[in-house]
Amino acid sequence: CLLAVVASASAFAPTGFAPALRSGFSGAAVSAPAAARATAGPTMAAEAWVRVCPSDSVTPGRQQDALISGAAVLCGRFSNGKVWAISAKNSATGTEMYGGQVDEAAQTLRDPQWGTQYSLVDGQVVGKWCPSPPIIGGLIGTIFPQNGVWVPQVREQGGYIEVLIDVDAKANFEKKYWKGILDAQGKTDGGYY
Repeated sequence: CLLAVVASASAFAPTGFAPALRSGFSGAAVSAPAAARATAGPTMAAEAWVRVCPSDSVTPGRQQDALISGAAVLCGRFSNGKVWAISAKNSATGTEMYGGQVDEAAQTLRDPQWGTQYSLVDGQVVGKWCPSPPIIGGLIGTIFPQNGVWVPQVREQGGYIEVLIDVDAKANFEKKYWKGILDAQGKTDGGYY
């Protein structure tokens, strides 16, 4: 009976995304700003530098992805040794960007699924939206509006590639939808979603 209750409650749990990433490294918070540790409240972001992967695992031209605090992150290294990071999911359909072609001169990453180029500097779309494959890409580009992707600050420290991320973002997002395991009927104030 208890198993049935838990199973039925899980059907109403917030979904989000759980990408199948190749990296087994889940990341670990390295530090948080003193202000984020000292104060609490709904508007305070708890930003921290979080380890994505060991620096030596990303050689020039190679990419590494990981799920960090609920955010899929893809990082790589230019031929000059500088590291970059971007969302590991494209903005059209949420498919993986791993394996996308990097244009170092333009500082863009080409989405391997739809061919959209995203700036590695600010995440904005550079060029045509969903140009490939010819017919299906055009259809997807019509259905889904053009959006950029998230580009976190990135650094190398202590032998790791790290990104600056709000470690509480996923929990804060879900807080307004999910109050407890059996709260699948509506909000705690009596309203419905």
